[in-house]
Amino acid sequence: MSAVYDLYQPSESWLHRLDPRVKLLFVLSASVVLLASRNVWVMLATLAAVHAALWSARIAGRRIAWVWRVTLPTMALIAALWVALYPGRGPAWVEVWVLRVTTENVAEGLAMALRIGALAFAVFAWLFSTDQATLVRSLVALGMPHPWGLILAMALRYLPTMAGTFRVISDAQQARALDLTRGNLVARAKAYLPIVVAMLITALRTAENLSRALESRALGAGVRRTYFRQLHYRWVDAVWTVAIVVATGLFLWARITWGVGAAPLRLVP
Repeated sequence: MSAVYDLYQPSESWLHRLDPRVKLLFVLSASVVLLASRNVWVMLATLAAVHAALWSARIAGRRIAWVWRVTLPTMALIAALWVALYPGRGPAWVEVWVLRVTTENVAEGLAMALRIGALAFAVFAWLFSTDQATLVRSLVALGMPHPWGLILAMALRYLPTMAGTFRVISDAQQARALDLTRGNLVARAKAYLPIVVAMLITALRTAENLSRALESRALGAGVRRTYFRQLHYRWVDAVWTVAIVVATGLFLWARITWGVGAAPLRLVP
């Protein structure tokens, strides 16, 4: 399966052995903490914790670097727009027309940018350490209807298949003198019509074959489904669950009671 669509990296680390539902809980808890905070140090601490988990799980450095390459442009744009559109209080470093750069709005812009990076890494830590089949089983175990889980599994399965089919058809058409680079944007879009038609025919054939296969396996018969591979919630998973819930609850209590994380630079205002 193409690495573009399957982010899972096989390993036997503690993060891979952790129950996927616990990892999903971590993603949700990290999202709550990051969205409830506006502090640079909270964002940096979350990023450091996620990176430590990824490195201890032996996730390849090129995958971590790929996440940074994907998120850095968005982070830089958010930081720049925040400084430009939200003038801060206090002495200005630079003040030109409506642009007013201060310590406060620079820190807030940096915090918002780091929030995006921390959220992205929390999600990718879940995806890097959980294969697609286990991910879907965990969602079904949490209450997602079985047909929805099957739809999600098939979508994840056929995305790389259809992408590969598109490349094969495109190469075959270009070998028959189809030029996809000549003319303006409209002309280039029209040049893709033979590829689109072939893709539609392939997709319809695949859907028909898939529907027959599912019908032969009694999909929709209303019977209780069983699974060859079951999820096992171990005592280690329970310990992590309690630790995540307690840590998130303590942070929210400190946020409400003492205002921890409300200021961009100081932990306590």
